[in-house]
Amino acid sequence: MAEKDKTEKKLEDYNDVFAEILNVLLFERNLIKQEQLINAPTESVYKAIDKKMRGQFRDTSKYYQNAGIIISSFGMENQSEIDNDMPIRVMGYDYSSYRSQIDAGKDRYPVITVVLNFSDKRWNKPVNLKNLLAIPEGMENFVQDYKINVFDIAFLPDETINKFKSTFKHVAHFFKYRRFPDIYQPLGEEIEHLEAFLDFLEVFTNDRQYAEIKDGLLEMQREGDVVTMCSVVEKFKNDGIKQGIERGIEQEQKQIILNMYEAGCDAETISGLTKISIETVKSVLKDV
Repeated sequence: MAEKDKTEKKLEDYNDVFAEILNVLLFERNLIKQEQLINAPTESVYKAIDKKMRGQFRDTSKYYQNAGIIISSFGMENQSEIDNDMPIRVMGYDYSSYRSQIDAGKDRYPVITVVLNFSDKRWNKPVNLKNLLAIPEGMENFVQDYKINVFDIAFLPDETINKFKSTFKHVAHFFKYRRFPDIYQPLGEEIEHLEAFLDFLEVFTNDRQYAEIKDGLLEMQREGDVVTMCSVVEKFKNDGIKQGIERGIEQEQKQIILNMYEAGCDAETISGLTKISIETVKSVLKDV
């Protein structure tokens, strides 16, 4: 989970991605301008029940400013698993931000948190505090509520996905259509934040091949080529074929070495007759 948080944060730290997530999913209009966003602290400190100071971390946090004055604060929390206590967690994050405003003695400004659900299931846990609590009869009207803003990325309609212009469009499209591989069609639009995007896919698919093709794709981009999801799929396919051939050759060599060893040949003899390097032969035989 920590590695996922780290990867998500790398992508969402880009102001164009951060602003677009807010504009498309939360406000549903172009309200936030990326040039007015600045990074905000992601760590806050609080005193726990045991009187010890504890730290808590947001995934991504940014200030929104106008003429150099902070007018709001935004937090973004990424979930690969659905958390029943998310309303309480968000309350803690938001309170810490408000508390820092009090401590700074400056004008108060709103704090807004967005929760992005990257799991392959719709959010089926409470999105507000009251639904999380077992409230005794007669107390309902006296318990304060707290609502969170949750978005199921894998279930966004195509109409919403197509509103994105940043790298997050590729993310949303990937998460939706990994559930429908038979009808998946890669996007032909350029991936701007390519390295962050590939790191993101590596973590969430648990597939190291995205790391293996990354250098080649980044080199293509440096040479001026437009890298799209089509490029990623093609590179993935070609490198997969190449790796498959290499694995086939390695397996064939290994079997030859083992057969000759069982026939009584030592490592030097096997290397001399097969022209396979002595290092490779010894590597295969060391486990025999």
